Amino acid sequence: MHKILVVDDEPRIGKVLHDFLVKSGFEVTQVLGGEEAIKLLNSEMKIDLMVLDMKMPKVRGTDVIKEMVRINKEIPTIILTGSIEAGKYLTDLIKFGYTEKDILYKPIDLFSLLDMVKKKLKITQ
Repeated sequence: MHKILVVDDEPRIGKVLHDFLVKSGFEVTQVLGGEEAIKLLNSEMKIDLMVLDMKMPKVRGTDVIKEMVRINKEIPTIILTGSIEAGKYLTDLIKFGYTEKDILYKPIDLFSLLDMVKKKLKITQ
């Protein structure tokens, strides 16, 4: 079973994503911020895919990506952001190899999320 890490500081959004992905057949761990995500990245926990919010207090999504690169982990990542903030993060994201195709804008269409998850995990069903 594929393991997904959902990182969003808004508990309601994280729970909706968690519950939807679990019902779609994935094992999901939900954390409420970048600090917790970085701890998991530095652990032995297997993560097949990360769904990552950009705008979080203290440790932003770009900080999580920088740590992932620093520790040399390659985890497919779906970026979540509000359309107003997108431009602010896109320049940084491009430096790490992400494109518009890696970004979902809030409010999130859950079926678009599921399609993106399947593409990143190379699930063909």
